[in-house]
Parts: sequence; structure tokens; C-alpha cells
Amino acid sequence: MSAWRGIHEFLTVISAGSFTAAAGRMDVSKSFVSKTISELEARIGVQLVIRTTRRMALTAAGEQFYRRCLAMHDELADLERSMAQFQSQPVGRLRILLSDTFGSDFMSALLADFSANHPNIEIQVIAYLQEADLAGQSFDVAIRYGALDDSSMVARLFGYLTYCLCASPDYIEKHGWPASPDDLGRHACLSDSGGMFHFNDGRSVRVPGHWRSNSGVALRWAARRGLGLAHLPISLVRQDLIDGHLLTPHDEWTLHDKEVRAVFPAGITPSATRAFIDYLTSRYTIIKLRPWMAARLEPGADPQKD
Repeated sequence: MSAWRGIHEFLTVISAGSFTAAAGRMDVSKSFVSKTISELEARIGVQLVIRTTRRMALTAAGEQFYRRCLAMHDELADLERSMAQFQSQPVGRLRILLSDTFGSDFMSALLADFSANHPNIEIQVIAYLQEADLAGQSFDVAIRYGALDDSSMVARLFGYLTYCLCASPDYIEKHGWPASPDDLGRHACLSDSGGMFHFNDGRSVRVPGHWRSNSGVALRWAARRGLGLAHLPISLVRQDLIDGHLLTPHDEWTLHDKEVRAVFPAGITPSATRAFIDYLTSRYTIIKLRPWMAARLEPGADPQKD
């Protein structure tokens, strides 16, 4: 039996002033109200209400019980109102997981802009290196790249992370650009721990090289120092391309468009989560980007926005 059973009826009787009036408010019979309160008294072992043909009065125990129950009722009402705020306006905590493998600079900047516009949301940003690191993590939204296989989560595609070949001007002056994926074998390549470059035609090429890292930022610096060819997201190397620290070819085969999704738990989505996902989709356009489009690389331009 619910511990709250009979308390609502008890509070209504005291508020209404009689069993008859309380029954009218609740649209039930007077006998139902009387029986429910009698069961409550039997359950807690004290008499709460003195019933006579002329009047109704609280016992001493009933007065104390009424004050405590009324306080709990009011606290519950306040709690329900505060919970409603999580759905009616963006408030609360937002725990975001960002992949540090691909460099979290760009996504962190978007998140900081979002936070500036939503001061009532507490932001927690957690960086992860591998998909396996997500297991057991408590989060509201995770930014994931590529194919997904976790059916227990909801995934919202909101853009693409476009990879391009890039290298320093000194490296290109000495070695030139590869003419095809097969030509990568003659180059020093800067890659992740898997040693693979992936391209939009579905080809995955194992590349040579003595410099590997699971950090996109580390690979970017190695490329800037002329250590070889890297295959990195435009969002990570955009400023280097603008400043001329890195170059990229204009060949379609050099690109790889990796899907980017916001992943979040199934069920009722809190307003803070909804607001963040809406913000992401407003900042991104679901298109596949090309680095040689000059407008994308002009200072002040957003490389992921149309």
C-alpha cells in the first residue's frame, strides 16, 4: 500500500472543512473519504480526526500530522514546478563528451558560445580518446564520429567532419603532392595508431611513417614542422590553412567526410539537451565541405557552416 494513500484525502478534508465538502472537491463519495481516512488512522496507529454529527476537529496528533503532511505536500508541489522548468526552459546541468582524438577545439568553441547564451545551464565538458572510453560514462550528449552501433542511444546527424590531406610548404616543396592513394607509399605520413588514411571512394590505405599519435593536435604540429603528410579535419587545421602554415591539394580523392552525430540517452529529453542539439544543427549544415572553397577559409568564416 502506498505510504501517501489517505494523506491527500486527509489534507482535503481539513482544507475543505468537512467530509462532505472534501468529497465534492475530489468528486468521490463521502463514504469513500471517511473509509480512506479511517484506514490511514489504522495504519499509523493514532486517531487524527474527531467526528461528531455537528463538527469535525483535529486531535493533537492530527494537528502535528497535518502540519508535517502539509509541508511535504507543498515541498512536492515545489519539486514538480522545478522539474517542469527542465522541460520549459534550458536550465540544469549539461555533461558533454567530446572526442579529443579528432581535436576538440572547434566543438569546444561552439560549446562556449552556447554557454554564453544560456547562463542558467551548468556545463561540464569531458574529453575522451576512444569510443570504448564512453562505456560506463554518465553524460547528456556525446559527440560521435562515423558509424554507430549502440542502439540503446538516440543519434542525431548534424554535420560532417571533412578530412583533407595537409602538409607544410617546406614538405611540399621537397616532395610534392601524391597523385593517388597508391602514391602515398613514397611519402612520410603522419597517422593515428592504426596507420590508416580513409577516403570517400571507400578506400582505406595503410600508410608508411614513423610518427603516429591518437591526438589530432599532435599530428597537426608534426605536419607544421614538415615531418610529413597528415590527414586531418579541416576544422582542426583551418587557421593553419588560412595563415599558410599548412597547404592542402584541390583533389577530390584526398577527402574523407566522416558523419558527426549528437548521441544522447533515449527517453524524455531535458530542455538543456534539446537546446544544445538545436544549437548544433543551427550552426552546422549537413553538407560535405571542400577545403579549396575560399569562402570557407577566410578569416572569420565558419568552416562547417553554409
